[in-house]
Amino acid sequence: MAIGCSRDADVPLIHAAASLVDVLEEAGAEYEAETGKSVRFSFAGSNLIANQIIAGAPGDAVIFAGETPIDKLVVAEKVAESEIAQILSNRLVVVKSSSSVANHNDPSQLVGAGKIAIPDPATSPAGEYVEAALRELGLLDSLQDQIVPTLNVRAALAAAESGNVAYAFVYRTDALSTTGVEIVFDISGMTETTKPKYYAAPISGDGPTREFIEFLQSLAARTIFERHGFER
Repeated sequence: MAIGCSRDADVPLIHAAASLVDVLEEAGAEYEAETGKSVRFSFAGSNLIANQIIAGAPGDAVIFAGETPIDKLVVAEKVAESEIAQILSNRLVVVKSSSSVANHNDPSQLVGAGKIAIPDPATSPAGEYVEAALRELGLLDSLQDQIVPTLNVRAALAAAESGNVAYAFVYRTDALSTTGVEIVFDISGMTETTKPKYYAAPISGDGPTREFIEFLQSLAARTIFERHGFER
């Protein structure tokens, strides 16, 4: 399995959401062990990837968080709607640095409690999910002056881990990837907002790309995803 953006006609290039780095690296290694075939990944924010592909960037498949970026590619006729597969779901949580002594356990207590990092809704579907959740909780306006937009979920996580912000809204899987943060509460369990979902779709029509997407829906892949905290 190779990680990067260089092109090799025999090895599919998969563009994927930054929040999937760890789990897809492991899934790609398992796929190679089972089949002898390789894939390569390029990770970035889902909306950024969608815009790059629409502008002509090469790639064989996408794995996105949220519906907005995949819808963009459907409208641009880069992927076929009939070939989109929902492969995973996640949860939104609020985290703080493990060294922080702050003790808030309800979203309303975040008002006035310091800076809060969230993935930028303009570049990250995670940010769209956060905005929707805060709006549903009636807190979006109250927290607006405290919000610090970051490029993606991993950047929001790093801001909380370093103590540069008091709290951050991130995916549960990212929070579980480090001991540097502590989950304060689960936002997805407090609202009716749709849980964050991940979608995969081929761009090219070749067999190897589709084989990997099929592998991501297998029991072997699901076991890896669940170990990293993802849900079906």
